[in-house]
Amino acid sequence: MKTKQLIQVCGSIIKEESIAPITANIAKNTFVAEANMPYSDYFGVAPFNMQTKPNSLFLFTVPYYSLQEVLRFARLIDLSCMQSLNIAVSVLDFGNDHYPAIRIKNFPDYAMIHKLQNCFIEQGVEFAKKVHIGKKAIIRTNKCFSLEEVGKNIFIDHLQEKTAYIALSKLIHHEYYDQVVADIRNNASYPMFDAARGAIILDSEITDIIRIYSGHLEVDMLESIQEKFEKGI
Repeated sequence: MKTKQLIQVCGSIIKEESIAPITANIAKNTFVAEANMPYSDYFGVAPFNMQTKPNSLFLFTVPYYSLQEVLRFARLIDLSCMQSLNIAVSVLDFGNDHYPAIRIKNFPDYAMIHKLQNCFIEQGVEFAKKVHIGKKAIIRTNKCFSLEEVGKNIFIDHLQEKTAYIALSKLIHHEYYDQVVADIRNNASYPMFDAARGAIILDSEITDIIRIYSGHLEVDMLESIQEKFEKGI
């Protein structure tokens, strides 16, 4: 059997998300929130499958901790769920207010949030006591990627299901990005998907990407979306 060659890189994703605070089962004098409608352009306005476990948790901190620091903290945490977690760092922008956070995905149970926080606190992590959040935030997340190239400049994520990335030849500006996404969604031949902009460091160079979340990640569809973004860049 041919072994898949995975590309391990770091990079960032930027996305506007609906945010809601979590008040139960968190450490005392801390502030936690979650993305309560993730992948909203794929699932619609309903909460994420009405699920009972968190999707993306944001543990707000006083200082900004780098991805390197947070991954080092996480490596020393002895909880049974740690191997399945996707850990990253984020900055959430609510207008002129900017708040750093540790971002946790694939956390199994709301009731265990305080246990995870206490593990970070024992290593000296300083969590924020109060954050003035709004209903939506622009979230910039620095994270690790484990990618398999399935087409020219097209990658499947092995750390996050139903997720693919399309590499672009250059930076796409926000206005043009919105226009292309709207044009694609108005084309009935495309399946539903959620998209976000981002960038990775690939072969020592900055590579701009579009993150695609969908239950139908066929290469020909991703190539078609890639072509539409490339036109006019």
